[in-house]
Order: sequence, then structure tokens, then C-alpha cells
Amino acid sequence: MVRPVGLLLAGVLSLGLAAHAQVYKNVMPDGRIIYSDAPMKGAKSTPVNVPPPPTEADKAKAQARAQEEVQQREALKGRLDDRRKKLDDADERVKQARQGLANAQTALEQGRTPLPGEMIGTVGAGARPSEGYLNRIAGLEKAVETAKKALDDALHERTQAR
Repeated sequence: MVRPVGLLLAGVLSLGLAAHAQVYKNVMPDGRIIYSDAPMKGAKSTPVNVPPPPTEADKAKAQARAQEEVQQREALKGRLDDRRKKLDDADERVKQARQGLANAQTALEQGRTPLPGEMIGTVGAGARPSEGYLNRIAGLEKAVETAKKALDDALHERTQAR
């Protein structure tokens, strides 16, 4: 009974060794490359190291690395999506700030024309602006300065988002 088990063990070992047999790269005189288990006549033959087949532990490590790479890729995708959203939001704020500045400048230009009752007559048939007119213009100028500051802040925020 020992003998058949010994033969079986020798057969399994020989199959394992056959999997790791020497392989040769043969470059033929016409340039063709042929791989074989023995050097070929008339060819320039060099031995090639054949790695052993992967073990179950190697396969498990590769699977774990692949899962880790998928998680890293998903995390990176999330960060990129967040960055794109911040940049889009910043672009929208810049657009709104530019529109606000344009509106404030238009209001100031249109507001320079005195409204009825904002000019006070003077001796000698002249006129001067009233306190109400001056306050209204100061408010419009302040609105322009506020809009410029908002645009500067939005541009700075967009630069930071990049």
C-alpha cells in the first residue's frame, strides 16, 4: 500500500516540476522568435525565467489591492466632484457679482440726473443740489463700491477654488 502512494506522490511532484521547467527563447537566423523547452539547433538560445503560478495567498492579496484601488478611485472621484461643484458655485457668484456691479453703475449714472425737487434755486437764477440729492448720490456710489468689493471677493474665492 505504501508503494502506490509513493508513486502518486512522485507523479504529483513531477507535474509540479514540469510547470517550472526551463524555457528557452530561440532567435532563429531569419529573426523569428520561438519559445521552447529546449534550445533549438541553429538558433541563438537564451534561458527565460518563468515565474511560478500565483498561489491562493497571491490571488487574495491581488484582490485586496484591487478593492483598495477601487476605494481610492471612488474617494478621488468624490473629491474631484466636490472641487468641480465649488468651482461652479464660485463661477456663479462671480457672474452674479459682475451683474450686480453693472446694475449699480447703471443706477449711479441714471441717478445723476436730479429728480424734481432736488435742485434748490439760488440768488441770481442759479441752482444747487439739495441735501436729498447729495445723499441719494452718496448711497448710489456706496452701492457701486459695495458691488466692487463683492466682485473682488467672488474673484478671490474662485481663484482659491482652482
